[in-house]
Amino acid sequence: MVTVPSSIFDRCYERALAYNQGADAKPSAREVLPEGGGLAGLKVLETATVLAGPAVGMFLAECGAKVLKLEPPGGDVTRQWVLPNEQASMGRSAYFCAVNWGKASLVADLRNQDDQMQFRELVKEADLLITNNLPDQEQNLGLSWPVLHAINPRLIVGRINGYGTGSHRPGYDSIVQAETGFVSMNGPRGGPGHKMPVALMDVIAAHQLKEGLLLALIERMNTGMGKEVTVSLMDAGLASLTNQATNWWMGGHLPEPMGSEHPNIVPYGSSFACADGQLITLAVGSDQQFARLCEALGWRINPDWATLSGRHRNKETLLNALASAFVQRDCATLLEVLEAAQIPAGVVRGVSEALLTPHALRLHLHNQGLHGLRTAVFVQGKGNALLPPPPFQADFTVGGLPFDWDISD
Repeated sequence: MVTVPSSIFDRCYERALAYNQGADAKPSAREVLPEGGGLAGLKVLETATVLAGPAVGMFLAECGAKVLKLEPPGGDVTRQWVLPNEQASMGRSAYFCAVNWGKASLVADLRNQDDQMQFRELVKEADLLITNNLPDQEQNLGLSWPVLHAINPRLIVGRINGYGTGSHRPGYDSIVQAETGFVSMNGPRGGPGHKMPVALMDVIAAHQLKEGLLLALIERMNTGMGKEVTVSLMDAGLASLTNQATNWWMGGHLPEPMGSEHPNIVPYGSSFACADGQLITLAVGSDQQFARLCEALGWRINPDWATLSGRHRNKETLLNALASAFVQRDCATLLEVLEAAQIPAGVVRGVSEALLTPHALRLHLHNQGLHGLRTAVFVQGKGNALLPPPPFQADFTVGGLPFDWDISD
């Protein structure tokens, strides 16, 4: 016997999932709704696009929430961000697949009166709304806090923007990486700065918003009221400068590109070629570890290198000596020696090599040629099964779904 969801949100979510998956018959709630997880039963609306906001939505879906993605008429823009040789299936580009597993999707033009009316019906029953619109867009699309709070006082609204609620500047990861100092200190030693090859500001802003939303859910358990949680890419980037910020404030050290080396510790982050061409990177964080490194290499410890301050003063000589020692041994043998001596070290892998490791394979999501990685990586037993990212179907709109239909038909 199929249990028919009674709420408007549940009925809409089920119908969207069935349509997204191309099912001729409506599946049962058991087949399509997330089972288990710490957020089971939580109802999430997502109007956010690109990476940061959708990453939060996918995280919530992995934790058991029902996430209904409402896309603008042209779809999430990342559906169009295809590689030169990529053939996206119904708008499911590789980029889109990075952060949109486990969701149901509908098209919603919130400028349209009918779609706006249906959207407000969904808001009445939602627990969370994730959005990333600019302030003037929030007003025009009915996404402002006063409007949403009046519709549903229990609703928690999570917002991601570029520069805070007082700014109308759109946020772009590469620009914020430049403006927060990350570009200035990343890149080859002595060379120009580079941005990170992932949308780092989006990723860390998403993590900040997840934390804020979970705290808001705890607070709502006590107060019964929702709240607005806002994270800017700029704030998230600046907060992530961590030791580089305090190095400048307290030590007057201005970070600059220095390859993979560390401003505070030597040898830490430096990579060395082995006899077989493989690279090994070291993370020697204490004098005791360095002493064990010398012993593992068969060295008598040089007094000039025995302390961290001495290794800083004689950095070039030390790194050259390590390079000469590493290049005489093959990678596998040297890693075995270093591991036995409890020296933090690892091989420098390419992305393809990293994705074939047991760790990556445990996180791998795949379904009929679509791929992704789980974002909720904390250990909580076996993760929920996730449906693949929804295809783009421009004719399936929230305004076209009557909320009085009987899904048992």
